[in-house]
Amino acid sequence: MLTAKVKAMESKLLVGGKNIVDHTNEQQKILQQRRHEIAEQKRCEREMQQEMESHEEETLELKETYTSLQQEVDIKTKKLKKLFAKLQAVKAEIHDIQEAHIRERQELEQTQNELTRDLKLKHQIIENFIPLEEKSKIVSRAYIDEEDEHWKMQPITRIEDEHQMMTRPLSAVGYRRPLCHHARVAMMMKPDTRYKAENIQILDMDLPTRTTIDYQEPEIAPTVAAALRDALRDEDEIQVDAFGFYSTLGPTPPASAISSLKKTKSGRPRTGKMSSSPTSPFSPSSPGSPLYPQCRGLVPK
Repeated sequence: MLTAKVKAMESKLLVGGKNIVDHTNEQQKILQQRRHEIAEQKRCEREMQQEMESHEEETLELKETYTSLQQEVDIKTKKLKKLFAKLQAVKAEIHDIQEAHIRERQELEQTQNELTRDLKLKHQIIENFIPLEEKSKIVSRAYIDEEDEHWKMQPITRIEDEHQMMTRPLSAVGYRRPLCHHARVAMMMKPDTRYKAENIQILDMDLPTRTTIDYQEPEIAPTVAAALRDALRDEDEIQVDAFGFYSTLGPTPPASAISSLKKTKSGRPRTGKMSSSPTSPFSPSSPGSPLYPQCRGLVPK
Protein backbone atom coordinates (compact mmCIF):
# COMPACT_ATOMS: atom_id res chain seq x y z
CA MET A 1 0.00 0.00 0.00
CA LEU A 2 2.77 2.41 0.91
CA THR A 3 4.69 1.77 -2.31
CA ALA A 4 1.52 2.33 -4.36
CA LYS A 5 0.96 5.70 -2.67
CA VAL A 6 4.58 6.71 -3.28
CA LYS A 7 4.29 5.77 -6.96
CA ALA A 8 1.03 7.69 -7.27
CA MET A 9 2.65 10.78 -5.76
CA GLU A 10 5.67 10.41 -8.06
CA SER A 11 3.37 10.12 -11.07
CA LYS A 12 1.72 13.39 -10.01
CA LEU A 13 5.05 15.16 -9.54
CA LEU A 14 7.01 13.71 -12.45
CA VAL A 15 5.34 13.20 -15.81
CA GLY A 16 7.29 11.59 -18.64
CA GLY A 17 10.63 11.99 -16.87
CA LYS A 18 10.26 15.78 -16.72
CA ASN A 19 11.17 18.00 -13.84
CA ILE A 20 8.39 19.39 -11.65
CA VAL A 21 9.38 22.97 -12.51
CA ASP A 22 9.18 22.32 -16.27
CA HIS A 23 5.91 20.51 -15.84
CA THR A 24 4.47 23.42 -13.84
CA ASN A 25 5.58 25.93 -16.48
CA GLU A 26 3.95 23.89 -19.22
CA GLN A 27 0.71 23.68 -17.27
CA GLN A 28 0.73 27.44 -16.76
CA LYS A 29 1.20 28.02 -20.49
CA ILE A 30 -1.66 25.61 -21.30
CA LEU A 31 -3.88 27.32 -18.73
CA GLN A 32 -3.13 30.74 -20.20
CA GLN A 33 -3.89 29.48 -23.70
CA ARG A 34 -7.22 28.05 -22.51
CA ARG A 35 -8.11 31.38 -20.96
CA HIS A 36 -7.47 33.14 -24.26
CA GLU A 37 -9.64 30.61 -26.06
CA ILE A 38 -12.48 31.06 -23.55
CA ALA A 39 -12.29 34.87 -23.89
CA GLU A 40 -12.38 34.57 -27.69
CA GLN A 41 -15.36 32.19 -27.52
CA LYS A 42 -17.27 34.60 -25.25
CA ARG A 43 -16.60 37.44 -27.68
CA CYS A 44 -17.94 35.37 -30.59
CA GLU A 45 -21.06 34.44 -28.60
CA ARG A 46 -21.70 38.09 -27.79
CA GLU A 47 -21.40 39.07 -31.44
CA MET A 48 -23.77 36.27 -32.47
CA GLN A 49 -26.28 37.37 -29.82
CA GLN A 50 -26.21 40.92 -31.15
CA GLU A 51 -26.73 39.67 -34.71
CA MET A 52 -29.70 37.53 -33.61
CA GLU A 53 -31.31 40.47 -31.83
CA SER A 54 -30.92 42.66 -34.89
CA HIS A 55 -32.48 39.94 -37.11
CA GLU A 56 -35.40 39.55 -34.70
CA GLU A 57 -36.03 43.29 -34.72
CA GLU A 58 -36.05 43.30 -38.52
CA THR A 59 -38.51 40.39 -38.68
CA LEU A 60 -40.78 42.07 -36.14
CA GLU A 61 -40.79 45.25 -38.19
CA LEU A 62 -41.76 43.28 -41.28
CA LYS A 63 -44.56 41.42 -39.46
CA GLU A 64 -46.02 44.49 -37.81
CA THR A 65 -49.14 46.04 -39.36
CA TYR A 66 -50.50 49.42 -38.48
CA THR A 67 -54.21 50.30 -38.38
CA SER A 68 -53.51 54.03 -38.64
CA LEU A 69 -50.75 56.47 -39.25
CA GLN A 70 -50.87 57.68 -35.63
CA GLN A 71 -50.23 54.16 -34.34
CA GLU A 72 -47.28 53.81 -36.72
CA VAL A 73 -45.87 57.16 -35.57
CA ASP A 74 -46.19 56.20 -31.89
CA ILE A 75 -44.50 52.80 -32.34
CA LYS A 76 -41.65 54.23 -34.40
CA THR A 77 -41.20 57.03 -31.88
CA LYS A 78 -40.78 54.47 -29.11
CA LYS A 79 -38.25 52.57 -31.20
CA LEU A 80 -36.40 55.81 -31.97
CA LYS A 81 -36.19 56.65 -28.25
CA LYS A 82 -34.92 53.16 -27.49
CA LEU A 83 -32.26 53.38 -30.20
CA PHE A 84 -31.25 56.86 -29.03
CA ALA A 85 -30.79 55.55 -25.48
CA LYS A 86 -28.63 52.71 -26.84
CA LEU A 87 -26.62 55.26 -28.83
CA GLN A 88 -26.01 57.36 -25.74
CA ALA A 89 -24.95 54.29 -23.77
CA VAL A 90 -22.53 53.27 -26.54
CA LYS A 91 -21.11 56.81 -26.69
CA ALA A 92 -20.59 56.84 -22.90
CA GLU A 93 -18.90 53.45 -23.07
CA ILE A 94 -16.64 54.66 -25.89
CA HIS A 95 -15.76 57.77 -23.87
CA ASP A 96 -14.88 55.69 -20.81
CA ILE A 97 -12.76 53.36 -22.91
CA GLN A 98 -10.95 56.31 -24.48
CA GLU A 99 -10.22 57.84 -21.05
CA ALA A 100 -8.95 54.50 -19.74
CA HIS A 101 -6.78 54.14 -22.83
CA ILE A 102 -5.37 57.66 -22.35
CA ARG A 103 -4.58 56.96 -18.69
CA GLU A 104 -2.93 53.67 -19.54
CA ARG A 105 -0.90 55.30 -22.31
CA GLN A 106 0.28 58.06 -19.94
CA GLU A 107 1.29 55.49 -17.32
CA LEU A 108 3.18 53.50 -19.95
CA GLU A 109 4.94 56.64 -21.18
CA GLN A 110 5.92 57.56 -17.60
CA THR A 111 7.21 54.04 -16.99
CA GLN A 112 9.15 54.14 -20.25
CA ASN A 113 10.73 57.49 -19.31
CA GLU A 114 11.75 56.18 -15.88
CA LEU A 115 13.24 53.02 -17.38
CA THR A 116 15.09 55.06 -20.00
CA ARG A 117 16.49 57.38 -17.34
CA ASP A 118 17.63 54.43 -15.19
CA LEU A 119 19.16 52.77 -18.24
CA LYS A 120 21.11 55.92 -19.15
CA LEU A 121 22.31 56.30 -15.55
CA LYS A 122 23.54 52.70 -15.37
CA HIS A 123 25.14 53.02 -18.79
CA GLN A 124 27.05 56.12 -17.65
CA ILE A 125 28.16 54.33 -14.47
CA ILE A 126 29.40 51.36 -16.49
CA GLU A 127 31.23 53.55 -18.98
CA ASN A 128 32.94 55.76 -16.38
CA PHE A 129 33.56 53.52 -13.35
CA ILE A 130 33.87 49.92 -14.58
CA PRO A 131 36.99 48.83 -16.48
CA LEU A 132 36.57 47.60 -20.01
CA GLU A 133 37.90 44.13 -19.18
CA GLU A 134 35.38 43.65 -16.35
CA LYS A 135 32.61 44.91 -18.59
CA SER A 136 33.50 42.38 -21.32
CA LYS A 137 33.60 39.58 -18.73
CA ILE A 138 30.15 40.46 -17.42
CA VAL A 139 28.69 40.77 -20.93
CA SER A 140 30.12 37.36 -21.92
CA ARG A 141 28.58 35.71 -18.83
CA ALA A 142 25.15 37.40 -19.00
CA TYR A 143 22.18 35.61 -20.61
CA ILE A 144 18.41 36.05 -20.70
CA ASP A 145 16.12 33.54 -19.05
CA GLU A 146 13.07 33.29 -21.30
CA GLU A 147 10.91 31.61 -18.68
CA ASP A 148 11.54 34.16 -15.90
CA GLU A 149 12.24 37.03 -18.35
CA HIS A 150 15.27 38.14 -16.32
CA TRP A 151 18.95 38.51 -17.03
CA LYS A 152 21.20 36.06 -15.17
CA MET A 153 24.93 35.40 -14.84
CA GLN A 154 26.58 32.13 -15.76
CA PRO A 155 28.79 30.70 -12.99
CA ILE A 156 32.56 30.86 -13.36
CA THR A 157 33.94 27.39 -14.05
CA ARG A 158 37.49 26.10 -13.56
CA ILE A 159 38.14 24.91 -17.11
CA GLU A 160 41.55 25.13 -18.73
CA ASP A 161 40.17 26.28 -22.07
CA GLU A 162 38.20 29.17 -20.50
CA HIS A 163 39.18 31.80 -17.98
CA GLN A 164 40.56 30.21 -14.86
CA MET A 165 40.22 31.60 -11.38
CA MET A 166 43.67 32.28 -9.95
CA THR A 167 44.39 31.09 -6.43
CA ARG A 168 45.00 33.80 -3.86
CA PRO A 169 48.69 34.07 -2.83
CA LEU A 170 49.62 33.24 0.74
CA SER A 171 51.26 36.63 1.27
CA ALA A 172 48.00 38.47 0.54
CA VAL A 173 45.82 36.89 3.22
CA GLY A 174 43.65 39.70 4.54
CA TYR A 175 45.04 42.24 2.04
CA ARG A 176 44.15 43.27 -1.50
CA ARG A 177 47.69 42.74 -2.81
CA PRO A 178 50.79 40.75 -1.76
CA LEU A 179 53.00 42.39 0.89
CA CYS A 180 56.46 41.51 2.10
CA HIS A 181 57.49 41.31 5.75
CA HIS A 182 59.30 44.66 5.65
CA ALA A 183 56.20 46.36 4.24
CA ARG A 184 54.02 44.88 7.00
CA VAL A 185 56.39 46.07 9.74
CA ALA A 186 56.67 49.53 8.17
CA MET A 187 52.91 49.73 7.83
CA MET A 188 52.49 49.15 11.58
CA MET A 189 55.42 51.29 12.80
CA LYS A 190 55.59 54.22 10.38
CA PRO A 191 52.76 56.70 9.70
CA ASP A 192 53.87 57.04 6.09
CA THR A 193 51.24 56.13 3.47
CA ARG A 194 53.75 54.34 1.25
CA TYR A 195 53.24 50.93 2.85
CA LYS A 196 49.53 51.26 3.56
CA ALA A 197 47.50 48.48 1.93
CA GLU A 198 44.57 50.77 1.10
CA ASN A 199 46.60 54.01 0.85
CA ILE A 200 44.84 55.42 3.89
CA GLN A 201 46.39 58.42 5.60
CA ILE A 202 46.04 58.68 9.38
CA LEU A 203 45.03 62.23 10.30
CA ASP A 204 45.11 63.98 13.66
CA MET A 205 42.00 64.69 15.65
CA ASP A 206 40.00 67.58 14.24
CA LEU A 207 39.20 69.62 17.34
CA PRO A 208 36.28 72.04 17.25
CA THR A 209 36.78 75.79 17.53
CA ARG A 210 36.55 77.34 20.98
CA THR A 211 33.29 79.12 21.74
CA THR A 212 34.26 80.61 25.18
CA ILE A 213 36.80 83.21 26.39
CA ASP A 214 38.69 83.72 29.66
CA TYR A 215 37.36 86.24 32.19
CA GLN A 216 39.16 89.58 32.23
CA GLU A 217 38.69 92.10 35.01
CA PRO A 218 37.43 95.53 33.94
CA GLU A 219 39.97 98.32 33.89
CA ILE A 220 39.45 101.02 36.64
CA ALA A 221 41.00 104.45 36.79
CA PRO A 222 43.78 104.80 39.40
CA THR A 223 41.92 107.56 41.30
CA VAL A 224 38.77 105.47 41.55
CA ALA A 225 40.76 102.42 42.68
CA ALA A 226 42.52 104.51 45.40
CA ALA A 227 39.17 105.88 46.63
CA LEU A 228 37.72 102.38 46.83
CA ARG A 229 40.75 101.12 48.76
CA ASP A 230 40.49 104.01 51.25
CA ALA A 231 36.76 103.42 51.74
CA LEU A 232 37.16 99.70 52.29
CA ARG A 233 40.22 99.91 54.57
CA ASP A 234 39.66 99.26 58.31
CA GLU A 235 40.86 102.05 60.62
CA ASP A 236 41.73 101.99 64.34
CA GLU A 237 39.74 103.82 67.04
CA ILE A 238 41.06 107.14 68.39
CA GLN A 239 40.77 107.60 72.18
CA VAL A 240 40.97 111.04 73.73
CA ASP A 241 41.83 111.46 77.43
CA ALA A 242 39.51 114.21 78.72
CA PHE A 243 39.94 113.66 82.47
CA GLY A 244 42.35 116.54 82.74
CA PHE A 245 39.95 118.84 80.97
CA TYR A 246 37.00 117.89 83.20
CA SER A 247 39.07 118.17 86.39
CA THR A 248 39.45 121.91 85.72
CA LEU A 249 35.70 122.31 85.18
CA GLY A 250 34.41 120.85 88.38
CA PRO A 251 32.93 117.54 89.47
CA THR A 252 33.46 114.33 87.51
CA PRO A 253 31.24 114.12 84.44
CA PRO A 254 28.90 111.17 84.05
CA ALA A 255 29.94 107.99 82.26
CA SER A 256 27.75 108.86 79.27
CA ALA A 257 29.79 111.98 78.64
CA ILE A 258 33.01 110.01 78.79
CA SER A 259 31.71 107.41 76.34
CA SER A 260 30.66 110.14 73.93
CA LEU A 261 34.22 111.30 73.67
CA LYS A 262 35.26 108.00 72.16
CA LYS A 263 34.50 108.23 68.53
CA THR A 264 35.49 106.27 65.49
CA LYS A 265 37.05 108.11 62.68
CA SER A 266 35.15 107.54 59.47
CA GLY A 267 36.22 108.04 55.92
CA ARG A 268 32.88 109.69 55.08
CA PRO A 269 33.18 113.53 54.77
CA ARG A 270 31.15 115.76 57.10
CA THR A 271 28.28 117.74 55.63
CA GLY A 272 27.68 120.34 58.34
CA LYS A 273 29.79 123.09 59.83
CA MET A 274 31.48 122.56 63.15
CA SER A 275 29.81 124.44 65.99
CA SER A 276 31.88 126.93 67.95
CA SER A 277 30.28 125.72 71.17
CA PRO A 278 32.09 123.02 73.11
CA THR A 279 31.20 119.41 72.38
CA SER A 280 30.88 118.68 76.10
CA PRO A 281 27.41 118.85 77.63
CA PHE A 282 28.94 120.97 80.41
CA SER A 283 29.89 124.54 79.76
CA PRO A 284 33.05 126.00 81.39
CA SER A 285 31.19 129.25 82.14
CA SER A 286 28.64 127.50 84.33
CA PRO A 287 30.19 124.48 85.98
CA GLY A 288 27.94 121.52 86.63
CA SER A 289 25.04 122.76 84.51
CA PRO A 290 24.40 121.30 80.99
CA LEU A 291 23.94 123.55 77.97
CA TYR A 292 20.73 123.55 76.01
CA PRO A 293 20.05 125.07 72.56
CA GLN A 294 18.66 128.58 72.59
CA CYS A 295 15.73 129.74 70.45
CA ARG A 296 16.90 132.02 67.68
CA GLY A 297 13.52 133.16 66.50
CA LEU A 298 12.36 133.33 62.93
CA VAL A 299 14.87 132.89 60.16
CA PRO A 300 15.16 136.18 58.15
CA LYS A 301 14.34 136.04 54.48
